[in-house]
Amino acid sequence: MSWDEKKVIINDNCIWCWACVAICPEIFDMNDEAKAIVKTDADFANSDCLDDAIGTCPVEAIEKI
Repeated sequence: MSWDEKKVIINDNCIWCWACVAICPEIFDMNDEAKAIVKTDADFANSDCLDDAIGTCPVEAIEKI
């Protein structure tokens, strides 16, 4: 499956645990406001990494829309 930035969001449940960044640094980063973000230059070709990050998020903050 192909992904694009518009199909993945981080909701307000994010607790700044860094799990998504550790698992998938190609797509996720942290901002100064204690929240994960989807990188503007994210490599969505690595959908396995993305799915792993979504599955690992302890508060289900990563959403496919």
